[in-house]
Amino acid sequence: MTALLRFALSTLAACMVGLGSQAQAETTAAPASVTTPPAAANSYKPKASESLDQVIAKTLPGSPLKIELLRQAFVAQNPQAIIAGKVPKLRKGATLIVPDHDQLIQRTLGVLAPVSESTQPAVTARSSTFEERKRWVQYP
Repeated sequence: MTALLRFALSTLAACMVGLGSQAQAETTAAPASVTTPPAAANSYKPKASESLDQVIAKTLPGSPLKIELLRQAFVAQNPQAIIAGKVPKLRKGATLIVPDHDQLIQRTLGVLAPVSESTQPAVTARSSTFEERKRWVQYP
């Protein structure tokens, strides 16, 4: 019976050691999952001296939209990273999410319906008559 008890205790001890190392591995792996996820393709980490307008110029170059509209979109997309105000300020160390430019254009312009031939007025080429030309404006 003592041999059986020793065997049971040694087996239990071996299991405890295995669980301890597994638990330790899990605790060391947990901080890695708590860290900040890698930056997405549509994010931008501004430098310390950059203004919001400089960030907009770098991330959305050549945009046909007004800068005021782009500022509003950045502030709406990043409320935690931008201090709203007359001149929006960037918080230090914050990563900005860049708004989708195509969606901004669609929201600004609205959904453009394709024009079909049945909705276009028919244009016919005809010459004007003498009576129509009599009413035209003439300059001396």
